[in-house]
Formats: sequence, C-alpha cells, structure tokens
Amino acid sequence: MRSGTSFFNKAFSKSLLRRFWPLWALWLVLLLTIGVGDPLGYAPESYPSRALYAGELNHVILEVGVALVYCSMAAGPLVAMAMLGYLYSPRACGMVNALPMRREETYFTAVLTGIVPMLAADVLAYLVLLALFGRVEGINPANIHLWLGLVVLGNVAFYGFACFCGVLTGNTVVLPLVYVALGFAAWVVENTVRELLSVLVYGYTWQGVAFGWLSPIPCTFNTVQVFRWAAANGAPDEELTWYVGGVPYLACLCAAGIALAVLAVLIIKKRHMETAGDIVAVPVLRPIFRVCMAVGTGLVLATFGSDAFFGNRPTALAVILMLVLGAALGYFMAEALIKKTLRVFKHGWGQLGLICLCLALPFILAKLDVTGYETRIPDPAQVAQVSLGYSTANKLTERDSILAAEEFHRRLIEHKAENEKARRRVYTMIPLAYTLRDGTTVERLYRIPNDARAWEDPDSDIAAYEQVLNLPELILRRTGAKRGFTAEDVDRAVLELRTSRGNGVVSSTLSLTPEQALSLFEEGVWLDAKEGTIARWFMFARDESRAEVSNVDLTLELRGAEDLPFRVTAQSGAVHMYKDDEYYNFNVSLTAEHTLRWLEENLGITPVPETEVGVG
Repeated sequence: MRSGTSFFNKAFSKSLLRRFWPLWALWLVLLLTIGVGDPLGYAPESYPSRALYAGELNHVILEVGVALVYCSMAAGPLVAMAMLGYLYSPRACGMVNALPMRREETYFTAVLTGIVPMLAADVLAYLVLLALFGRVEGINPANIHLWLGLVVLGNVAFYGFACFCGVLTGNTVVLPLVYVALGFAAWVVENTVRELLSVLVYGYTWQGVAFGWLSPIPCTFNTVQVFRWAAANGAPDEELTWYVGGVPYLACLCAAGIALAVLAVLIIKKRHMETAGDIVAVPVLRPIFRVCMAVGTGLVLATFGSDAFFGNRPTALAVILMLVLGAALGYFMAEALIKKTLRVFKHGWGQLGLICLCLALPFILAKLDVTGYETRIPDPAQVAQVSLGYSTANKLTERDSILAAEEFHRRLIEHKAENEKARRRVYTMIPLAYTLRDGTTVERLYRIPNDARAWEDPDSDIAAYEQVLNLPELILRRTGAKRGFTAEDVDRAVLELRTSRGNGVVSSTLSLTPEQALSLFEEGVWLDAKEGTIARWFMFARDESRAEVSNVDLTLELRGAEDLPFRVTAQSGAVHMYKDDEYYNFNVSLTAEHTLRWLEENLGITPVPETEVGVG
C-alpha cells in the first residue's frame, strides 16, 4: 500500500529547534523588552491626571506595536536564513535530500518550524501585556489586541517573503541581499525613472510614488504609523485618541507572504541539489537576473552618476551615456556572479545591446517630447482652479486670473532653452497645478533664473511670476477680503512695529480689539487690496520693492475652525487646526493710502520705510 503524503516531519523540526532555539529566545527577549518593558517605563504618578496617563499609555502601546512590525523586517530574513540553511551548503543539501522525505515535506517543515515559535512568543508577550495593563483604568483593551495583530501580521508577512527569496538563491549571504533588493525594487525603479524624466522632460513633475505599494519595505515604513485624532479643534490632550494607519496594507502583505511561501515549493521541486552555493539557484531565472541587474544598475548610475560626473544639470547625452555604461556594468557583474569568474566579456554583447536599446529608447523619446507633454496647456474652459507656488493661498479661480496664469505658463514654455540652464544659476522652483472641472489635475514644475541678471531685466520670467502672484484675486485672498468676517470672527489682531533704538532694532506689538480690527479692514485694508497697493509679494529685492515695505506688519487670526474635526495627513500624522485662509499676515505697504490714513487717525501710528529702521 502506498503511504500518504506528509508535509511535516517531527524529527527534522526538532533538529531545527535544537540548533536554532537562541533565535526565538532572542525574539522573545525583544518582545518583552520593547513590547512590554517600554509601557512599564511610564509611571502614573509622573502625570498630572489619570486620564493623561491612560492616553499616553494607549499611544505607547500602539507605537511599540508598529515598532515591532519594523523589527519583523529584520527578523524575517534572519530566521529564514537559519531554516533554509540546508539549501546553501552542498554537503547539507545532499544529507537532507538523502533522508526519506519529499522536498515539499522538508521545505514546509522548515518554514513552519521557523514561524510557529515566533508566533508563540508573540502570544506570550501579548498575554503578559494584557495581564499588566488590560484592567488599568482608561486603557483600551482593543489597543492591546491590535498590538498582537500588528506583530503577527508583520512576522508572517516578512518571514513568508524572506522564504520566497531564500529559494531563489543557493547562498546564505545572498538571501538578505535578494530580500532587500526585491523589497525596494519597485520603489527604486519608479523614483529613478521619474528623476531622470525630470531632467530630460521640461516641466516634468510628480507627487508621490504610484507603485510604491509593490515595495513592502519602504511602503510599510510610510503607511504603518500611529496617528492621533480628536473630535473637535482645541480638544484637551486627554480627549485625543490614537489609531494605526496602514493595517489593511499590512494584512495584504501577510496574505502575500503566505502565498509566496507556498508558491516557493514549485521552485523547490525543480531545484537541483548541485545549485547549492550558487548565487542564482534556479537556471531559468539567470537571464532574468542579468536583465534586472543591467536595468537596475543603469537607472541608478544614470540618476546619481549624471550629476556627479557631468555637473548639476546633465545633458540628455550624458544621461543616455550613463544609462548604457550602467547597464553594461550591471550585466557583466551578474554574469561574473553566475559563472564565478571574471572571464565574461567574450559573450553576451548581443543581449546587452538589446537591453541598452530597450532601456535608452523610452528616455530618448521622452526627450524628443513625442507625446507633446512639454507644450500641453489645458483648455481654460475646462480649468476650475490654478495653484501657483507652494502656498495654499495662491489659488486662482476667476476666469481672468486663470487666463493670466495660462499666459504665464505659455511664456515659460517659450523660454525653455533659457530655463533649462537655470540649474547652473540661482533659480526658483515654480510649481503649476491645474484642477480641471472633471476633478483631474495637470501639474508642472519649472526652474527659472532668480539672480542679479534676472532682477535687472524687467521682462524676465521671475518678474512675470511676481506679476502673477500680485493678481487682484490673490491680493484679496491674502487680506481676507475674499472671505469676509465680522467682529465676532476675530480671534486675534496684532500690529508689529519695528523701531530704532541705538544701533539696533526693537519690535513691539499692539493688540487691536475685534471692533478695531473690523474697522481697519473695512475702511483701510480691503480698499487698498482692491487697488492692489497692499499685501503684495516680491520675488527679489530692488529699489521699488524696498521703497514700499514699511516697519509695520499686520497679523489677523479668525475663528471658524472650532467645530471642525482635526484633519490628519496620512503621511505625516500632523493635525491641521485651521482651515485655509484663517490666518493672515502681511506688511502695511507705504502705498496703502487707506490703511495708512486709518492707522494715523485711529492709533496715531505713522509707518516709515523699513530701510530707515535701524539707521543710527
């Protein structure tokens, strides 16, 4: 009778446990030291209230859970190196394969033996944490349960991924290198490609990484984080709650880790014993390894080597040259690693030439602008909003303003040849973002000269940019005229005055009542804003701009965000406490006649040129 197929061997598992028990002991010590020890370091008596202590402890428990997820990234490949070590030594491989076990049984026994003790340590540390803090007043037990979930998901995800990487190679040292390379591959490729496009394509820009989720290591760092939330603006610290972002992504990684660890058995079944010790243990993957090494080295060398060897503004020819050289370097490095010899230059030139052509051709076509990207400007009728610069206040929604922004954009396109050389001079970055009526966006980023030569030229792009920034719509928005307010909306209104004292400058402040602030804005600031004589922005200092700046600044803060929930950004976890345009700060220009008159008549203040302050 034929015996049944088994996927686990107790004797082999016990052998692995006896040899490598210090690994799991070390993981348990880490869990108890960080996972349990860190929360124990927060004493209740050091907090002014029990609520604050409980809130901080809830935060710490989640922070530690996330930190242990990060630790799993290193623990996974270390355990996989130990469990799959029999694949990397010809002697050990021969001895294990001589045992009366199928390859699948050997592999799954090793994989399960590696992960089960880790999960057991997770549960043990969880029980200790639950016993110590589960009944503490104000502690949310769900946070302790989530702590266990995070650690388990991290262990399974990165250990499974490491086991998959482990069967691709026959060398112990190469396993972590493959693990890191595949863990960053999509992120590195996309960032290097986009960086090269920003050099080759005029006006190219990007926000974020679209395929970063395919790179588990950097994406986990960016998404699995602890954020805070409050029900209302200005809530006390004890009302802050904490949550962990990125848990669904971590769960998907866990599922992917399990799937990869199981699918790796298909490679194990076709793997030859004599490949133990080889860099690439699967013959069919060797051509893929050469191509990946060539493409990866070419992109990295072109991205970082172009600036290093050809200055801070490399030409397209320099980028293509570095692509080809990097591809050749990576290809022959891969060949040398596979064949374990440096005599690899006699063959493979045809394949290398095809790789270089496929690698360089898309960048050549991008430089030639075959898609019309560089000259594409949205139809004004389809544009709902244009954003200029990095300030949220520089948003244009009126038709005349949008047309002026598009005319400025057209000007930048016409001056491509001059602006492409801007990296070799002092330059200013100008982001342009169109929001279309269908919700899509069109973004560009330009570098334009911003040095003495540009300042002296009244027709320079930097001068044109200054004119756009001082369009009536933007001035009205910067002064609050677009919003409008009543005295009840004023939270704080302050005048800052700089005066001379000896050889120095002294700043003093004068607070206005809400009624005074409303009167100042209605009878002075907003009238000047309509005439374009206040709250102007200057991109560079010249005699005309310096003559307008006075020694008086005005700051206005408005209420209106108290009833809004805190807004949390997914990447930074920062809590935004104000809506756009709730805070205004600008200089009282000497050309602002209505504002100057109000200050003189109501406060007896006569602003003077800023250039006169501090003159002894």
